[in-house]
Amino acid sequence: MLMLGVAGLAAAGAGVFGRGLFMPRSQIFGKVAFRGDQNQPARIALTFDDGPHPAVTPAILDWLGNHGVKAAFFIVGKHAAEHVDLVERIHGEGHIIGNHSYEHAHLGTMRGTSYWLREIGRSDDLIEQIIGKRPAMFRPPMGFKTHHLMRAARQRGHTVVTWTRRGYDGVRTTSEQIVARLRQPEAGDIVLLHDGAVAPFRVNVSATVQALDQLLRHWASCGLAVQRLDTLLGIPAYARPSKDSGRH
Repeated sequence: MLMLGVAGLAAAGAGVFGRGLFMPRSQIFGKVAFRGDQNQPARIALTFDDGPHPAVTPAILDWLGNHGVKAAFFIVGKHAAEHVDLVERIHGEGHIIGNHSYEHAHLGTMRGTSYWLREIGRSDDLIEQIIGKRPAMFRPPMGFKTHHLMRAARQRGHTVVTWTRRGYDGVRTTSEQIVARLRQPEAGDIVLLHDGAVAPFRVNVSATVQALDQLLRHWASCGLAVQRLDTLLGIPAYARPSKDSGRH
């Protein structure tokens, strides 16, 4: 009986850990922003991960501009370093730049606090060099959270932001499937799409572009307003500059 009790506790502990790690909305390891106020008028926020990518980000920006929509782009530092012009364009057109780590290493989930402090800080530094502002929002790669990652994000002064609804476009899919998954978001939802590719999982980066115009038209016809993420959540997109930092 004692062995069964120990095994049961171990299984329960593993279940709690798994929920904290894999569930985007889980608060087990710390506070996470995953949804806006559902009691407000019908509003949602649109977010993109893993970019910037020269084959898809410009087209997404074009569609967002055509519809007058402002989004949040959680960028991967190493991709931003390769495509500084796209980061500048995202910011220049009024969208949010968020931190999505520097390497987006899939095994980074197993690393400690010092690793995540470097990952977050390195991307913060790069983004600040490019746009003159330091992100205050961090989205963990794949949405996976550990105690170490959450502690590092807090120490870096970030709000950890996940999502409530996603298009599952980070893997092989079609524009039709993306549209079907996202046709009926609810008030307060944070919608996750991708404007980049992180090997080896993403195959067709064009499916999101093909779906975006349809989604924006459909949401507008349903009376859903797409607001910028910081407005939906009521939190700052960027860190407040220090008086002696010289930051913009």
